[in-house]
Amino acid sequence: MNSVFYYSILQYRYAQSLGEVLNVGVLLLFPEQRQAVFIHPERLGRIKKLYPKFADKTIRSYFKGIAARTSQLSKQPEIFANYEQHPRQLIDHEILIRDSSALQFSDVKTAVLYTNDLAAISDQFYRLYLSFYDQPEEYRIPHDESYLVKEFQKRLRQRLNGVSLREAFEHPLTIKPEGTNFSYKFPFAWQNGTYNLVKPVSFDLKSEDSIHEKATFNFGQFSFLQPYANEHNARFDLLVARPKDKHLYSAYDDALQQIERVPKVKIVEENELDSYSEKTAEALR
Repeated sequence: MNSVFYYSILQYRYAQSLGEVLNVGVLLLFPEQRQAVFIHPERLGRIKKLYPKFADKTIRSYFKGIAARTSQLSKQPEIFANYEQHPRQLIDHEILIRDSSALQFSDVKTAVLYTNDLAAISDQFYRLYLSFYDQPEEYRIPHDESYLVKEFQKRLRQRLNGVSLREAFEHPLTIKPEGTNFSYKFPFAWQNGTYNLVKPVSFDLKSEDSIHEKATFNFGQFSFLQPYANEHNARFDLLVARPKDKHLYSAYDDALQQIERVPKVKIVEENELDSYSEKTAEALR
């Protein structure tokens, strides 16, 4: 009869109400060899980018504790004998208590011991469950305010047959409302029935809190500029970038709804830059 070993996946329940579970480690139990092996990724950067609130410091602390405990168990073969038929109890009583916290081991599964090379088994399980963490990260240019202005400028130049707009963009319009010490800069403005003041506002950020704070700031700014808009028949055209992280899309949508409540504000998302640039070019011609 072939020997068996057991394994359990260490899972982090990032959003328990949504059922989002991340595999962050694997525990291997070899009862005949009286060995316990815990494998985990050294780098958590990819997860941190996908889930900005991922508690990486807490997870690393758990990694350290579980690795130390499994090392101790491998030096105490009598403990394995106590749980030989009950690997789940070994995990719950000796490694990580099963409770309602976000970090828990999955149900224990049984596998045939297909080689006596335990290190090779560990490597194969790492590649199967955790290799994602070691994949090279794709570089993506951040879609910040500078990016938005350059993309708008590039599209305008294409539609205006190569006409240079450098001078216009290098001398931003500054508005100083009367009776205040505040000043607001707009990198570009154009006239077409209304005086359209263009401003980039990027929400390509890392967290919901940052998006909410930026939305609140812009809501306040353009509310404050309403007298100027009324006096000059002006409209504020915001070139907007959405976050890379899809988990932040809801916060982004809320941010746009908040800003759009301000009169005389037009939202221009990235996918609308082409049509907006065309309208601007027609007016400038």
